[in-house]
Amino acid sequence: MWHKLSGLYKRKNTLNKDSLMRKIVSLLKYIDGESIVVHINTFMGLVNQLAAAKFPLVDAFQALLLLYTLLDNCKNLVVSLNTSCQEE
Repeated sequence: MWHKLSGLYKRKNTLNKDSLMRKIVSLLKYIDGESIVVHINTFMGLVNQLAAAKFPLVDAFQALLLLYTLLDNCKNLVVSLNTSCQEE
């Protein structure tokens, strides 16, 4: 019985991690005019849920993911920040 429960939990946990990553990568996009604080709080909520599911993201990866959720007109900022981070 323990093995069955363990297997079910592992599958659910894997699906949960996948779902959270998909939300960050595919669904979470900054909406022009939205509060940036609300956007960052939503992002950090998802990151914290991933950490609770034993899938923590390192700070540098979190920063990149957050930058990629910004509007397309922020691409120059994203490229500039990526370039400056790589040089350090």
